[in-house]
Amino acid sequence: MLRKVLFLLLGLALGMALYPLVQRQLGLFNKQLSNSSDVPIEQSRRNAIVQAVEHVAPSVASINTEFVHDEKRFPTYRDPFYDFSYDLRKIPGIGSGFVIQSDGYILTNSHVVDGAQEIHVTFPDGRRFEVLEIFIDRQLDLAVIHIDADNLPVPDMGNSSEVIIGEWAIALGNPFALRFGDPKPTVTVGVISAVDRIVRPEENEPALKGMIQTDASINPGNSGGPLVNSLGQVIGVNTFIFSQGGALGIGFALPINRAIESARQLIDRGSREFWTGLDFHSLSPTIARALGLSTAKGALITVVEPLSPGESAGLRSRDVIVMVNGKRVDDANDLIEAFRYATVGDTFYLKILRGRADVFDVKLVLEPDPKSESD
Repeated sequence: MLRKVLFLLLGLALGMALYPLVQRQLGLFNKQLSNSSDVPIEQSRRNAIVQAVEHVAPSVASINTEFVHDEKRFPTYRDPFYDFSYDLRKIPGIGSGFVIQSDGYILTNSHVVDGAQEIHVTFPDGRRFEVLEIFIDRQLDLAVIHIDADNLPVPDMGNSSEVIIGEWAIALGNPFALRFGDPKPTVTVGVISAVDRIVRPEENEPALKGMIQTDASINPGNSGGPLVNSLGQVIGVNTFIFSQGGALGIGFALPINRAIESARQLIDRGSREFWTGLDFHSLSPTIARALGLSTAKGALITVVEPLSPGESAGLRSRDVIVMVNGKRVDDANDLIEAFRYATVGDTFYLKILRGRADVFDVKLVLEPDPKSESD
């Protein structure tokens, strides 16, 4: 009996000691609950994605182009029932871009503007500009266009080497803007699906390395627009999608670090389109045996154009490039990668295999691409 009384007294003492603490915690909880109910629903909707879009959208431009095809292939057609003509040579195009310098420099994809006869840039506020200059980097599918404008909004540039797989990815651009007639950018949201992807946009095109993969929808017209993280920082340039008759949720963006490096070079030094005058392909064991070569690794030269840097260097068709600037060349992709950041005037030291055992060194100096000069 005495033991029960003691336990009862002990319980009462503990309860009285803990009562003020419990009351204080309940008060704090009720205060938090009351404060949360005071937050307007409009404020709760303004999440990180909304704020990121608001920050970047003013710098995103719609790029309208017009390509003119050969008149012999696409003659002007007069409709016999109406008194006007359809000029089938003029083909409109649409793409996107974003400001990288406030004094009128805009970054986009080269395939958006390359070869276009007319280019117009429209901003979300309705301002429309004609293009003064274009700088092309076909190897990275990048272009910088220059317009007569000042004080343009420039978004924050992120660090694409710090992109995290699974983080939010926001694609801005102007898909189907020709139909919508609205210069304001469209927003799609997904995640970063993968990084450092090696992809080939088309079967006969060189592979692009280090690409960012996202499932944020990148539709026709999005090309050249920014890929943004939840902090409102640009981390990539939307470039292309994989599609086989429908959306697969597989889009690719060029990392912004590489894009800005190329853009700065284009602005400072002009278009870096160079010419080697060489066509080359990867060797295979079958081709190596047919040519009597001692190796099946390297880049086989198939064409050397007259009066080209390749001819000046003494190269011939059937020569095999086995090293470039001291690095081994196993196939054509290795050679493409070696030239990826090259520019006019750069010198490359090649080790050449000619025939079964004749190995020698040549110096190849890159010259301006006649095609770029004629453009």
